[in-house]
Amino acid sequence: MDNAKWVAVWGSSPSYTAPSPRQYAKDITLHYNLRAMLSGKRIRLHLNNLYGKENAVITHMFVGAEGKEPKPVTFGGKTACELPLGAQVVSDEIDFSLVRGEDYFVSMYFADLTHLYCGTNDTGPLCRFTYAEGDHAKDTVMPEFHTATMETAFFLDTIDVLTDDADAHALVCFGDSITAQAWPDYLMLRVLREEREKLSVIRRGIGGSRVLRQYETLLNRHYGSRGHDRFAREISAAGVDRVVILHGVNDIIHPVGTTYRPWSDLPTAEELIEGLRWYVNKAHELGKKVYLATIMPIKGWTTYNEQRNEIRMAVNNWIRTQKEADGVVDFDKANQDPADPLQLFPSFDKGDHLHPSWPGAENMAESVPAEYLD
Repeated sequence: MDNAKWVAVWGSSPSYTAPSPRQYAKDITLHYNLRAMLSGKRIRLHLNNLYGKENAVITHMFVGAEGKEPKPVTFGGKTACELPLGAQVVSDEIDFSLVRGEDYFVSMYFADLTHLYCGTNDTGPLCRFTYAEGDHAKDTVMPEFHTATMETAFFLDTIDVLTDDADAHALVCFGDSITAQAWPDYLMLRVLREEREKLSVIRRGIGGSRVLRQYETLLNRHYGSRGHDRFAREISAAGVDRVVILHGVNDIIHPVGTTYRPWSDLPTAEELIEGLRWYVNKAHELGKKVYLATIMPIKGWTTYNEQRNEIRMAVNNWIRTQKEADGVVDFDKANQDPADPLQLFPSFDKGDHLHPSWPGAENMAESVPAEYLD
């Protein structure tokens, strides 16, 4: 494999999970059913406890697929993985073949009481996460009567595959809750459908995330680190050479004049533009192509007003006319209602007038220019 290279084939953005008094668990299996974006014969897993509050110990982990014997994931030859508070850990290389377009799973079992705090919610047609009572880490199919679905990917950060295609590469979808939801999944499905065999798509989205600021309060801490603090780390996965950035709507809609969401947090259009320009410069500094996406309509959202919309439109105008990024993805135009461009097209609206429905997310994925996926 003279052309062998590591390329990320799955990713999430671990953060703080939403506050809950039920964050401890033991004798539990977490099972992530995933789809391979590239083929290869070896994989490695990146685990993350950067946002945890305690050390965590994974008793053992397995990777498997239908018709294949599950393989143990090891760390320095050991089957148990110690995840210190604030640490990132990479597994040993595992002899396990991925086949592009086929499903596989990663399961981790926690025998002892563990604080499940480092993770983020991802939802979409390819986000199929479950948990079960007991040790079922080697099971290809989880026990029907002792399994429930979940939306959070705990601790798992990135999966890399060793591919023999020297031209294989990865695209990162970076942003907030809209990116933590379905549109990256639909982009993955598009890439697979169009047989773009050299490209992997990975998601880096955190619900509530802002470009310029972050929350430290218990209620809102799970909105994660500000974009500028997580961007370089999250686009530096193996094989990543480009990023689509859809970010900034929360900077606009969050401030409401309360103690923890003061009006002083509301940026001017110029400040938000500078925040997006910082992304462009940082991506180029790291050798990545960067595509800026316009912010979609927000009319009807609970905090909507003309001032917020004016900021959004000014930022979008800059995105469309600037020449600093390598390209533009016009999600605003793709998903707006022709009868009222300030709001989402009704069937593309999830119902809150901010987040796209699954048809809206699919439309976003289809609107990405084909040349950005070469």
